[in-house]
Amino acid sequence: MNKKVWIMAFTASFALLYILFGFWIAKDTETILDKAMAADPTEQEYMDPSVFNRINPVTSGATTAAFSYDSSKHSIGIAVPLHFFFVAKVFVTHAYDETEFGFKEPVSMDLKLKNGHWYAANVKIEP
Repeated sequence: MNKKVWIMAFTASFALLYILFGFWIAKDTETILDKAMAADPTEQEYMDPSVFNRINPVTSGATTAAFSYDSSKHSIGIAVPLHFFFVAKVFVTHAYDETEFGFKEPVSMDLKLKNGHWYAANVKIEP
């Protein structure tokens, strides 16, 4: 009986830790998308420069250089992370709705744990 209790406690602890890591990944995913949309190309703490170039509407060619980011018009859906604690694959939808410019696109990102936060190493955006 004691062995069953230990196995159940270990399983419950593992599941709780997995879920908590998922919330942490989702929070950092939102930060990555916000920073990439805000057009700060020097922001390399959270993402690879190629990730910035793919997400940012100006550098990806989705709009002109006259684009000005407004965080109130940017919405991020629920992030669904699949992870093994130090690496993760995240699926999320983000949208931007403005009178002259808007989009809604599904994004998948490869993240890795780096310097105490999640770092986007690769991104794929579906049209």
